[in-house]
Amino acid sequence: MKKFLMPLTITLATITLFASCAKKPLTLDENTSMKTLIKASDKEITDLIFKEVAEKTNMSQEDVSVEYILRDDDGKAIAVKLKSNKD
Repeated sequence: MKKFLMPLTITLATITLFASCAKKPLTLDENTSMKTLIKASDKEITDLIFKEVAEKTNMSQEDVSVEYILRDDDGKAIAVKLKSNKD
């Protein structure tokens, strides 16, 4: 019985580890927690903004620029300033 349980336990632990470490794409829906968004890198935030702008408006990535991304010292808030490049 131990010969069967040990490999099964190791396999389940390995699968759980890989599943929990898999990087999920950032979105602005209910599937992505605020904690995940706050801990995201500036590049990930910028890519998310460009994706959301393209989906929700008729503007392209060239029409919008991210001026800055502000984070508070406690890691509880984030602010992003966008600029429209359209005339």
